[in-house]
Amino acid sequence: MRKMNPVNFDVMLRDGRLAVPPLEIRVLASRLDTGGDALVDVAWRGRSCRFVAELRRDAKPLTLKMAIEQVRQYAGVAEQGRPMIIAPYFSREKLDQLLDAGISAIDFSGNAAIEAPGEFLFYKTGNPNQYPDSSPIRSAYRGDGSLVARVLVLERQFQAVGEILEGIRSRGGSLTMSMVSKVLQRLEADLVIERPNRNVVRVIQPERLLEGLLDAYQPPKTQETWMGKVAIPASEFVGRLRGIAGDGGLVRTGEASAVEYAVWAGEPLIACYCRAMPRTLIERLGAEAKETRAFANLRLTQTDDQLVYFDARPNLTASPLQTWLEMASGDKRQKEVAEQIRSAILTGTAR
Repeated sequence: MRKMNPVNFDVMLRDGRLAVPPLEIRVLASRLDTGGDALVDVAWRGRSCRFVAELRRDAKPLTLKMAIEQVRQYAGVAEQGRPMIIAPYFSREKLDQLLDAGISAIDFSGNAAIEAPGEFLFYKTGNPNQYPDSSPIRSAYRGDGSLVARVLVLERQFQAVGEILEGIRSRGGSLTMSMVSKVLQRLEADLVIERPNRNVVRVIQPERLLEGLLDAYQPPKTQETWMGKVAIPASEFVGRLRGIAGDGGLVRTGEASAVEYAVWAGEPLIACYCRAMPRTLIERLGAEAKETRAFANLRLTQTDDQLVYFDARPNLTASPLQTWLEMASGDKRQKEVAEQIRSAILTGTAR
């Protein structure tokens, strides 16, 4: 796929490289004196309509919100045409959003939603994004950068950006201030937070934050795994594991932690993530242990992914967010339990 940054969409628009077959698209003028980036004529099945178009280089929520307001103003000047927004790519959801707002849309990837009252209604979607975002922060919800979204779900409001970084560090996470600032810019563009001034950061759509985290969620990259039976009574197991945990290097998986946040009966074993080699931890336990899948009561999976250890709770319990993400990515039964945890996160009972 072509990268978006080097592409000059203004030139592409002027050169007539906006194509969505079977539409006939003609750019009649560009950089209009009365406002708007182009005057566009769109024809289909012998009928045509003229549009005042605004060109945008992405279709992020804040970008579209501002473009809608602007193109409505331009379209109202001397009734020069109906409002339209042009961008590199529109998803089906974005096309529907614009149609609901009375705005037609065409993208450079071959998708369009054109409403010409009394003339025609054209709708075409499904073509992939030919100009994906190649910026360093591809997603504010993925990887280490997602620590910002995670701490915002927990706190909802900060009086200074530095408090966000401190909130991340106090929960065992590691991130730079520059990364925090970049992620905040993306979250603000996604309309999930607002910044009344330079310092204050306030969450306005916690549900959307959770949705973004789940959409971008990827299981941790793991190394060694040990699974077997250890001769330790069930009532003492977590306490013994806690004793060898070290500096936050051992935490139960989301599935093993779900029982702390919801009604759940999972596997009859304790599953944990660990930073150290599993065999090293088994030796520290100082109990008879046999690696086997039959009647196993312990599984240790080695990973350096800081997200699984972030905001760990007492008794080696994973954070409610990590638990929810893992369960929501599981089977039908796990997804049902995940809904309980999600509700607890949003209401604040599991923060």
